[in-house]
Amino acid sequence: MSRRIWLIALFVLFGHQIQSYAEEQAEPTACGIVSAADAEKFVGAPLDVKEFAKLPTANGPGTYNSICTYIAKGGDFADAFPAARLLDLTLHFLDTSEAIAAIYENSVAQYGEAIKSPESPVKNATISPLAGFGDKAFVLEAVTDKTTGYKSVLIVFYKGRVGGSIAAWKKPDSALETTKTVLKFILSKLP
Repeated sequence: MSRRIWLIALFVLFGHQIQSYAEEQAEPTACGIVSAADAEKFVGAPLDVKEFAKLPTANGPGTYNSICTYIAKGGDFADAFPAARLLDLTLHFLDTSEAIAAIYENSVAQYGEAIKSPESPVKNATISPLAGFGDKAFVLEAVTDKTTGYKSVLIVFYKGRVGGSIAAWKKPDSALETTKTVLKFILSKLP
């Protein structure tokens, strides 16, 4: 009899741990979607990584942001523009597509105002809609290296209840094409 109780207790204990592990693994993160190996394929190696896997938001229970930045080895995470290689991904996981659409629309307005500011660190910035990338997307392109004239790119997007921003470059290759390639990969992994 005690052996049977012991087996039931083990089953309950391990069953709960397996369920908790599966639930934890089911919630995607930015670095889980674009692994270090993936980042190296897109922008080259070696890379350093900085991750904020799941940052809870005030948008509701279970909502969170996830940030993953890969930068050329020895690069400065606080000042990424000079880096030869970068892949920076921020994802917002929200409860509704309406909530993420509102954040997207606010981003369009905020970035539009920011690039007009005389204090803007980027020059010759443009914002353009980008068709074929999720439900909606826009690209912000600007000269970030005054010496070479290199243009960096940020694409802001959303698909369903997930949205975010992606910047990727492998100088001197086109940042726009590199970022689009990475975004296609990300979108293929989103629900």
